[in-house]
Amino acid sequence: MLTSFQKKTFLRQPLFKNKNMFRHFFKLALLLFVVFSGRAQTADNLPLKLRVGTYNVGHFNQGRLGGFQGTGKMVQAELNNWKSWIGQQSLDILVLNEWNHFFDKDSIYRAKEELLDPYYTHVYFGDAHRWIYNGIAANFPLQNVRQKNWDGDYYALLGDLVIGDKTITVISTHIPWQKEWHQRSQEALIKELEQYEYFICMGDMNAFDDGQQKFVKAGFNMANGGAMGWFGTAAATNSAAGRKGDLPNTSIDNIVTSDNIKIMRVSAPLTGLNDLDHLPVLADIVVTW
Repeated sequence: MLTSFQKKTFLRQPLFKNKNMFRHFFKLALLLFVVFSGRAQTADNLPLKLRVGTYNVGHFNQGRLGGFQGTGKMVQAELNNWKSWIGQQSLDILVLNEWNHFFDKDSIYRAKEELLDPYYTHVYFGDAHRWIYNGIAANFPLQNVRQKNWDGDYYALLGDLVIGDKTITVISTHIPWQKEWHQRSQEALIKELEQYEYFICMGDMNAFDDGQQKFVKAGFNMANGGAMGWFGTAAATNSAAGRKGDLPNTSIDNIVTSDNIKIMRVSAPLTGLNDLDHLPVLADIVVTW
């Protein structure tokens, strides 16, 4: 039994004897909250915010086949440039087009192992065609990963992010630029997207401005040509014209979402990596349940 004096002394003691103990307790409590709330995510929870991006990497050779063409120390230096850029973006979901299995022309460095594995635990790729090769990198698993083919070798890679009782379909797509294939493939993509309650579709749409507007007319949100305006991503066209701004019909890469996913903080920055071919499109998205 404690005496009255001992009880009073005990109650007056601080719960945490120092600030470090409090910080450790707070971090542990926050981690437990994130883990268990993530597993039990429902429509009653707060919105989910993610940083996402899409990048046509142009086979690491400015849109030409064969991988990076340098040799010796140049290869390692350029590999480090790519690796640094990917890490700096801190994207929750990174979608890739025109990937190359090997980073360099001599097939020494495997691109996934060098560039994605340091940052992502779950990486998915579709069929590796000569020009077309799509991927998705994330730090959470996707279920039911599958491929939807368009015209020619073009296709979409799809996977389901399941959060509680909701499913967000994540899509990496590349639409043909060829006139005889483009419209049919884009219409097939829009029809596919209409099936999903929640989706995040990213990639090289190869669409002029009026073609990108078809996504808005279908009731979707989009980053490039949406509320924040147009961002030219066909970088070579802009550079060849000697323009710092964006020419019409050069905003060919995009992030498209269902209408219950909001898009903000959009950018298409120069990277110093593939600036003669494509620029990436980066954005914050907010999933509203």
